[in-house]
Amino acid sequence: MKKLQFGKSNHTLLIGTLALAISSIQSLAQDTTNTTAASTTETTTEVENRAAFQAWLAEFRTEALGKGISATTLDAIIPTIEEQRRVIEADRNQAEFVETYARYLERVSPRRIEMGRQLLAEQGDMITAASEAHGVQPRFVAAILGMESNYGTFPITEPLFNVIATLAYDSRRGSQFRTQLFAAFEIVDKGYATPEMMKSSWAGALGAPQFMPDSYLRLAVDQDGDGQRDLWNMGPDVIGSVANYLKSSGWQNSQTWGRVVSLPPGGEQSLPAPQSTGIPLDATCRRYETLGVWRNLQDWQVLGVRKADGSDLPTRSIQAALIIGDEGDDKGYLVYRNFCSLMRYNPSFKYALGVSLLSDAIAGIED
Repeated sequence: MKKLQFGKSNHTLLIGTLALAISSIQSLAQDTTNTTAASTTETTTEVENRAAFQAWLAEFRTEALGKGISATTLDAIIPTIEEQRRVIEADRNQAEFVETYARYLERVSPRRIEMGRQLLAEQGDMITAASEAHGVQPRFVAAILGMESNYGTFPITEPLFNVIATLAYDSRRGSQFRTQLFAAFEIVDKGYATPEMMKSSWAGALGAPQFMPDSYLRLAVDQDGDGQRDLWNMGPDVIGSVANYLKSSGWQNSQTWGRVVSLPPGGEQSLPAPQSTGIPLDATCRRYETLGVWRNLQDWQVLGVRKADGSDLPTRSIQAALIIGDEGDDKGYLVYRNFCSLMRYNPSFKYALGVSLLSDAIAGIED
């Protein structure tokens, strides 16, 4: 058999190849060591975070006992609670914060408008009766349900106690959500809902109308008189509870929400002014200082604000504040007293405008 011969150049190549292979193996071993070390560090951090969260839950349990929540309820739920970091990420990136007005208001879609009209057509008598009992126009109740849960069709599957506890433990709005966590335990402890029913959005809101737990305790109503306040199934309790929510913050059923307007040249810069320089307001509207100055419609007319089609504003004496839309589009919204009630439901201009515009579209109101 012929032997394989290596010349000098081949011998040198072989040595170089072997050296490269050894170097690669050493490098791979080092990378594996570094990865393992990093993994160990990460795992240690996770363990420490979990221990801190469990210690926080233990402290919460003690305080909850002092507030009258039973040990049975607490011990049935607390061991199941897990911190959810993705909830924190969602809280930091809410659409109301990061989307333009134009993009956000795309939620007032033809499909959502049609579904709202269908709801009123199919359940009109029930919705009208529940809404009139609380002095709120049915179209606004329907629009809130459309924006909150797509009329009860959107799947709401997050374990509420995980969500609320995570947000209560977080530093951004911890105190606010600690209150919500106590309320959530109270709902279960008083038998209003089972732990299995307590599903929410990533923000910790319950049922078709997306009530926060403390809002459920204060404002949910047993509209059909069956002894339950059922916000999980579309029906009289859902409708009545939404209407009662708006009524509780001073809703005026003789008015609408406001209107879309066009601005004069330079109006985006010249028209805004502090709340303190305008008409005195009730307590609900005063809390929203970012709405700025409130003036009579005719004062806005004098300043060059017009209806969206360029015609004059109504001659009615109505107090209104101006919301300016996306920069450069010369578009704004004159909002009335009821807009403040919508913001009590969700304190975002974009959200309240979404409800307002959807309510107009459901009712076929174009002006």
